[in-house]
Amino acid sequence: MSQARLADAIVRLEKHRNLNLPLRSRDLFGRFLLRLLWKRQLKGQVDFNLAVRDAVDALSQGGGRAAASEDLAVEVEKLRSADQNIMAGLNQRLYAAIGGIRTEVTDLRLQLVDRETAADDVAARLDRIERRLAELDSAALDTRLRHAQLDLFLDRARATAPEVEVTSAPDRSAALELPVAHLLDGPADLTRTTRAAYLPVVEAAHGPVLDVAPSRGEWLEVLRSADVPASGASPNPFVVKHCGELGLAVEEADPLDALARTAKRSLGAVTAFRFVERRDAAALSRFFDLAGQALKPGGVLLLETPNPDGPGMADFHVDPFARRPVHPTFLRFLAEVAGFSRIEVRYPDGGPLDGWPATAAPDAARAGRYCLLAWM
Repeated sequence: MSQARLADAIVRLEKHRNLNLPLRSRDLFGRFLLRLLWKRQLKGQVDFNLAVRDAVDALSQGGGRAAASEDLAVEVEKLRSADQNIMAGLNQRLYAAIGGIRTEVTDLRLQLVDRETAADDVAARLDRIERRLAELDSAALDTRLRHAQLDLFLDRARATAPEVEVTSAPDRSAALELPVAHLLDGPADLTRTTRAAYLPVVEAAHGPVLDVAPSRGEWLEVLRSADVPASGASPNPFVVKHCGELGLAVEEADPLDALARTAKRSLGAVTAFRFVERRDAAALSRFFDLAGQALKPGGVLLLETPNPDGPGMADFHVDPFARRPVHPTFLRFLAEVAGFSRIEVRYPDGGPLDGWPATAAPDAARAGRYCLLAWM
């Protein structure tokens, strides 16, 4: 190998010692990839080039023999060929990496465009929501204004309107009293016929009658047909209305309150059917006391109730208003405590009043109801 060729090889190796790749100053991707590949392959290639340069330089300075020069020339050619192959591979990998990065950048740009589009949609929806909120605020303001106007109108109406007494609505159970009376006592004609048997006892008292449990008014109708003055008291507005339609005088009031307002020694009789089993012991005790005060001498207290010792308990369990069966002994005791002078317990299922037995034996077990008669 001639000295000129060795000198030329040394110059070219010196020129390419740092692998001056043809990268443009603005080629940021190429510079970025070159920095990434430096530690893996390019640094080794530079070291190899420097070693070849040093070997060729030593060979030129030592003026070796022709055979060694020929061998060195062969080696240099091999190195040149290997260097070209390495450079070609590096360029291929470099440009492939650059292409992949460009593809990723393109994808990122597309995703950015999609997100910007989605952001625009969200902004549009927010604008619609804000407009809707503004409409709702306007509607709420209008509603508050209307309410204020309505309150002002109501205040003026209350200031000028006359006072109206408000009564409480009747209890729903009150509507059941009349149908239950029909269920327990049967047709009104039958009830009038049955209770007409008590008429001689009341007529003998010679005085007005107060019935504290008028129900359908059958007993008051019997008294009216016999020209016996009579009235009633009931807290049930349905009962009061029904009796009023029949032309009967029934006051809407608690029976005990009506008795308390009655003048003392003014009544000939106080009567009650299906009454005592619907009251507690305290109310019954007060009832006997008030009745004793309202009855004139010779007046009579007449009470009819199911017989707890007989078949009348079937009716008691059907009655939704009944609290407990009342034994005749207890009613007799209350009458004695209230000051009644004569007390009898009779069982009306045996026949007419005059024929009823005055004692419990032997008809009490067969009687479905009993009657307490107490005279002042």
